[in-house]
Amino acid sequence: MMFAENRKISIRQLQMLLLLDCFGTAVLFLPAELAEISGRGCFFAALLGGLGVSAASLLLTAVGRRMPNGTVVDWCRSVCGNGIGTILLLGLAGKLLLDGMLELRIFSEIICRFMLPATPVWVLSLVLLLVAGALAAQGTECRGRTAEILFFLVAIPLLLVLLAVAASTRYARVLPLALPSPSGIGAGLAEMSIVFRGLVFLYFIYPDLKKPVGFAVWKGCLLITAVVTVIVLLCLANYGEGMLAAKLLPTLQMLERVSFTGVFLTRQDLLLLWFWMASAVLFLSGVVFFGSLLGTQLCRQAEKKRKLWLWVVLAALFALSFLPESLMEAQRLRLAVSPWLNLAYLVGLPVLLLLLGRKGEKKDV
Repeated sequence: MMFAENRKISIRQLQMLLLLDCFGTAVLFLPAELAEISGRGCFFAALLGGLGVSAASLLLTAVGRRMPNGTVVDWCRSVCGNGIGTILLLGLAGKLLLDGMLELRIFSEIICRFMLPATPVWVLSLVLLLVAGALAAQGTECRGRTAEILFFLVAIPLLLVLLAVAASTRYARVLPLALPSPSGIGAGLAEMSIVFRGLVFLYFIYPDLKKPVGFAVWKGCLLITAVVTVIVLLCLANYGEGMLAAKLLPTLQMLERVSFTGVFLTRQDLLLLWFWMASAVLFLSGVVFFGSLLGTQLCRQAEKKRKLWLWVVLAALFALSFLPESLMEAQRLRLAVSPWLNLAYLVGLPVLLLLLGRKGEKKDV
């Protein structure tokens, strides 16, 4: 695998990358987990949580606007110094690896259960990683163009299925409307922060943009919030709070309730798994691409060393993905650890960089 010099993407490509990166396997579990905590208020919890995380995206955008020509490595070292900056960057590397290995393991387990039960999980994981590594080696522009193609191939059929589900659903189980408790709102924030795992790539992407980002990321986050909220609402309307809380993958099961004539949409669960396969490969390619970039810059190495770091990240993801013993253990690990890392790196670090950066500017004046 050799790295291509394709490093520039448009704002539209960034938005499509964000949409596909964020629609990972967390959305498959989300309705049941929110229903267990918030009951009939689960879709309000998803909405409020999504709006909260969308607001956090403005912090990352503000950091990129103040330092448009660097990555998080440059920002941390210039603002926090080499020592503290290196510690923060190592934590970010750990977050990338954790998010990547959990997505890899969970998605491989789901594919094994629903599509290829005779295929070992390690084979599926290896194939996904090799495809993601090949995509990462082609550069940011290739990821952007791939997102453009896949978005239209999967988003339109998925939208048709969701519209059909919405039209055939009775909404009596949603009533009376209930607002989530404070703990439910907190759960919504935690769960939706996992959905928005792709925001972490903004730490690296600003030098690769053809134009300033503006509010494009925030608008993309609002769209993701709207779609996820609709999915949770439809799951609640179809199953009711009690049955929904007991489901393992309610999103997949909900989409099987509508039957279409024709071949292309006769198995809506497979269609959705195809959508999540596109999302998983794109997200893993981002972890590999930006993980290799982080390793190269953290060790102050030349660009040609990126190939070595690509293989290091691929090997680390493959090995770490087998630490959880099962699908549910991997999901429990994600619920226990990922929200705290997201709080630290989607809110804490941007606030720290903005405050210390402003303090440094005042000293210069």
